[in-house]
Amino acid sequence: MSKLDPEVAIDLTATKKTAIPTIAPGLLLALSDGLVLALVGWTLNHFLGTDVLTDPVEAAAWQRSLVTGLMLVPLVKSVFGIYTLGRFDYMERTRRTFQAAFLCCAVLAVPFVVMDGFRSFFVEALSIALLGFAITYVADLLLIQGLLSTALDWRTPVMIVGAGPQGAAIAEKLQRLPWLGMRPVGFVDDDDSLWQTRVSGLPVMGPVELLSKSPAVARQASAAIVADLGRHVDRHMGGEGTDLTGLVRTLPYRQVYCVLGEGNVSAVDATYHNLHGSLALRVSVRPPTVYLRIRRAMDIVLSSILLVAVAPLMLGLAIAIKLDSPGPVMFRQKRWAGGKQTFDLLKFRSMHVDAEEQLQHLLETDPVAREEYMTYHKLTVDPRITPLGRFLRKTSLDELPQLWNILMGDMSLIGPRAYMPKELPEVGESAAVIGTVRPGLTGYWQVSGRHRTTFQERVAMDVFYVRNCGLLFDFFILCKTAVMVLKGDGS
Repeated sequence: MSKLDPEVAIDLTATKKTAIPTIAPGLLLALSDGLVLALVGWTLNHFLGTDVLTDPVEAAAWQRSLVTGLMLVPLVKSVFGIYTLGRFDYMERTRRTFQAAFLCCAVLAVPFVVMDGFRSFFVEALSIALLGFAITYVADLLLIQGLLSTALDWRTPVMIVGAGPQGAAIAEKLQRLPWLGMRPVGFVDDDDSLWQTRVSGLPVMGPVELLSKSPAVARQASAAIVADLGRHVDRHMGGEGTDLTGLVRTLPYRQVYCVLGEGNVSAVDATYHNLHGSLALRVSVRPPTVYLRIRRAMDIVLSSILLVAVAPLMLGLAIAIKLDSPGPVMFRQKRWAGGKQTFDLLKFRSMHVDAEEQLQHLLETDPVAREEYMTYHKLTVDPRITPLGRFLRKTSLDELPQLWNILMGDMSLIGPRAYMPKELPEVGESAAVIGTVRPGLTGYWQVSGRHRTTFQERVAMDVFYVRNCGLLFDFFILCKTAVMVLKGDGS
């Protein structure tokens, strides 16, 4: 499931069908880590270890440090369930890897303090372990993104219960983000007007009870996702139970994922608890005051350094824009800054000076373009963009002047999207949440699909970011932003 849709996975003891076990990808990740760590160990030993050290005592001590540091990596990662993690979203894997590395530091810190004669051993072992965590983390992401996410036989086939708007959104997300590890195969819904139709490109096969009455249909999936939970629980009252468990037991799957909200209930570290028969979702709310101060200090330092570093590039781009098309170099646009405040967002001009007139004419004459713009607030083929502007947007170089907005305190390096005031009615009640932090040069929605997401999905991602913002989350977004810029996956 997406991080926008926290869910509860319920395992049933009485089952008719067993879901595809997660040990296969977990074993592949463990083998990958073993191969990577063996390569790291050989490299370190060749350049720093027994191939270089002449003293047998020092060489033996180095071997112990090397083996200890490398062995700690898979051991501690297995403690945090990284190899058995059913979902492979980047944020959860990053969080668990940082926790594993922190535990490794804590484990080695105790003997470092109390054992004077072995301090060099623990320093070497810790350094090797941290290097191992960093390299295997990168290798895991490359393996997941490059191999597992594209192997349909690996992804767990799921049946979505509920073909309404929420179910359709879940199906679309699972199809767009294969690294989530689930492949939707179809819908079941008690609304007979949807039967034998297609939603998000998938068939609506029939009522919910079809799964228990038709083994052939049930065998197409290994797990189920229940969307719009309240409606389905109400419809199945009086069956095997009047609660969530009663609904789940009517489904012939070992694992059932119950979607709790489309971005409304969301937290990176949300967990569930059994309160003696009552299911409770624990959502941690952290006071952001200290974090916001640290982030503002980082904004000032980093934006100052980057402005000086890219000044020659910005000068060259300014000259190129002047030569490319008539009009000013800079584009200024009013953006919302929370409450009733606005600011002038700066960009290198990437459109013709009569862009608004061209847009209005296009929307009035082309119904396909009008529908696309109403859904995404973007156009795949945009005639307003200049030839140089296409390059600037693809590489995100048009956003370099926003470093000045960051230095002045109008924006932050990372944050929600800078919305236009006219978009606030569509943002709706979410504006009260989004407006509590500065808009960002990059953010969660930019690295989670960007132009392939609808406007409402962007709003939901911004709400998710604001409710879960933290230094680790920001580090994750910065890393993904760097990858996207290098790939040229701009707007």
